[in-house]
Amino acid sequence: MGKNATFLRRAQMKRRKPRKALESVARAIKDSDAFLDHVGGVAELYRREHALDATPRGTALRQSLKAFRKHADALTHWLEQAHADPAAPEQDALNKLGAVLYGSAHRAHVTSAGVAEWLTQATAAAARCLDEAALFPKQAQRNAPIVAAEALRATFEYHKLKFSAQIAGDRQSDAVRLLCALARNAGDVALTPVDARQALQTSARRRKQD
Repeated sequence: MGKNATFLRRAQMKRRKPRKALESVARAIKDSDAFLDHVGGVAELYRREHALDATPRGTALRQSLKAFRKHADALTHWLEQAHADPAAPEQDALNKLGAVLYGSAHRAHVTSAGVAEWLTQATAAAARCLDEAALFPKQAQRNAPIVAAEALRATFEYHKLKFSAQIAGDRQSDAVRLLCALARNAGDVALTPVDARQALQTSARRRKQD
């Protein structure tokens, strides 16, 4: 429940009242003021992320992720050499840094081990974000549906509603219908039910990998 609560708190910040069309879809799923209140929070998340997607900042974000992955890979390799090879100049450098920073070469090895672990995890996360953008080029500049899908999943679980990304002909799951309504509420008229399903599936993959 902890992660769900985090999403719900984030979604509830600085929200506006949902428009009538969104309220109608939400109440058809669950006629509850509390549920509508949480959906309003997700709507504000979508609106904010959609505004960001529409600016050059989205492209800059991907470029920054690429730069991070490149430098993190290099630093991770450097730390591996510093830890593994007593004859390596990297270990001499790390020992020197430890002496200056802590008065102890050993402490630098202990501290940097945690840094190396974080860099490995963060590099994998950056690669995952970039892979998703390459796999779904249409969604590459649209982070809003995925962010909203993650918050929507937390909302459904909190209210004990079935969460599904299914589409069967003209029939759509409640989550797909609500995500499309959230998009329209934010002015994102380009999001289709197929796009919504894709965003929900992407958020599910991220959750499994966390």
